[in-house]
Parts: sequence; C-alpha cells; structure tokens
Amino acid sequence: MSSERILIIRFSALGDVAHTLAFVNRLRKARPRAHITWILKPLTYDLVKHQNNVDHFVIFSPKSGLGALKKISEELGNEPFDLVFMLQVSFKASIISLAAKGKVKLGYDIRRSRELQWFFSNRRIPHRPSGHVLTQFFEFLDASNMPDTPLDWGIHITDEERAYQTEFFKLIDRPVVSFVIASSKIEKDWHAKGYARVMDKVNDCLGLQPMIVGGPSERERRLADKILGLCRCTPLVALEKPVRNTLLQLAGSRVVVAPDTGPMHMAVALNIPTVALYGYSDPRRCGPYRRFQDLLINKYHLPGEKKGAITRKTKKDRMRLITPEEVIGKIEYALQKY
Repeated sequence: MSSERILIIRFSALGDVAHTLAFVNRLRKARPRAHITWILKPLTYDLVKHQNNVDHFVIFSPKSGLGALKKISEELGNEPFDLVFMLQVSFKASIISLAAKGKVKLGYDIRRSRELQWFFSNRRIPHRPSGHVLTQFFEFLDASNMPDTPLDWGIHITDEERAYQTEFFKLIDRPVVSFVIASSKIEKDWHAKGYARVMDKVNDCLGLQPMIVGGPSERERRLADKILGLCRCTPLVALEKPVRNTLLQLAGSRVVVAPDTGPMHMAVALNIPTVALYGYSDPRRCGPYRRFQDLLINKYHLPGEKKGAITRKTKKDRMRLITPEEVIGKIEYALQKY
C-alpha cells in the first residue's frame, strides 16, 4: 500500500518557518509513514534543510516568476497529494497551490483567509478567534484529526556544524549574550543607544561577552557601526551568511536579546533564554511561543490598556518605550533562572 502523500506550503518568513518545524514534528508523529513534501524559498530552506522529518523539499526563487510555478509543478509531479496544508495566507502561496494536485487542499476559514486563499482551498479549518501564529498552524492538524503531542521544534544540527560552532566559540573566553539588532521592518527595531548601554552593562558588570548577530544587510551593518561607536566595550560582530551560521551562534549563546524577528524565534526554538523586545507587534500573535514568557518586554500592551482581540494591528513608536534598565533586568533574571 502506498504511503500517504502530504504537502506543506509555507515558504516565508524565517520566524514562521521556524514555527512550522514544530508543526512538521507533530505531523510526523501522527503520520510516521507519510511522505512529506515542503515548499520553501532558498533562505528558509537553508534554515530547515537538515530536518529528517521531511522527505522532500521543493525550493523555488520568487524572482523566477511564472518559471518558478512551472518548476514547482514539474518537481511535484502528476501523482496527487492526499492532503495539502495551505499554511501561508498570501496570493502568491495560493497561486503556488495550483501547481499541486491535491485531494484535500486545507486552508483557513473564510474570516481569517486573506488575499482570496479561500478560493483556492477545497476544505477549511473551523473558525476560531485569531491566536498565535503557531497555534493557528496546529489548528490544521486538529482539523485533520491528528493527535496533540508535546511541543517539539527538534532543530537538527549536524556534526560538521557542531565542529564549526566549537571553533567559532573556542577563542571567546566567557559566555556570550547575543543581540539581534535588526528585523525585517525598522519600526520593530530598538534604538542603537539602548543597545550600546545594555552591551556595556553586560560587559562591565555581568562579565559576559556581548555579540551582535544577524545577516550582512547594509541596514544591519550601519546599525552595528552606530552601536559600536556608542559602546565603551568592544562587542563581537557576526553579521554573515548563511542563516545556519546565525543559528549556530544563537545555539551557543548564554542569553539572546532580540526584537520580533526570525532569529528571535530560532533562539526560542533552540531553547536559549531569550529576552524578546516587543512594541510594534502583538506578542500574543507573534511573540515567543510558550517559552520564556517571563523574559518578554511588552510595550505593545501598556498598563491599563484593554488588550482586546488578537489582530495584526501594529503600533508605531512603542519600541522606544523600552528602557535599557528593563532589558538589563531581564538579562540578569535569565541568568539567575535559566
């Protein structure tokens, strides 16, 4: 008897793909014999490429236009999938779903479906109030009668990567506090002066090594240079590719400090104590999932404000309300508790 064929469509962004790892691991426990295919972009594939619970990855470049759709269609083949999980709500993702022949194409309920996703699915999860992104992913498994299992991101790190990590940290003579200084939107970022004050405190009073981590974008490099110019100490700087290097640097850190960004979710998935800085976006929807809630700094909800329903609404200028003293306090608490 042929195994059940399952397709996952979730190719961006880094944080959401990190969440999808927990989804995949629960799926695999429920369907140990299924053949699981996952459609990704090159950057997000690099994050998850060593995961054994996925049988086949299909990688496409959005820059290829209609050529990408043709490539995906050819790679998926003519055999229909028993179940397609349409986890990504975007018109692009829905168009990509056309490349897959699926008996069941499971999407969001109409009220949570955006950009016409409901038009491309033939079955929908029941409506629930919006929750955390990963909780909503798990709703797809609930709707497919797959049992709940303990939360497990299970990020696999190879022996070769462990060797790189050992070599990287070998010359650092004290534990590292890693700072992710930039996100996908400048409104989600904290300010350079605050980072500099915290890094000096980490170095001078806590005896730990501050390190700036992330990608090599021009904005990240400019912000890093500004922070270095404000610091009395000398933080290490590791702004580089590939994203797996950042993953390994986070995995070797004693504590991570980060705004709402992919590496923050990666650190939480790795179970590294993470001080999450939130003000622009609602942490109930896209904050650290279950872990390290006591390390969260939440300026999205101020004392006395009614929280209301979880939405995608953003709040500008809230990140500036975070103080260096609050961040330092959370780092000290993380060192004591974790």
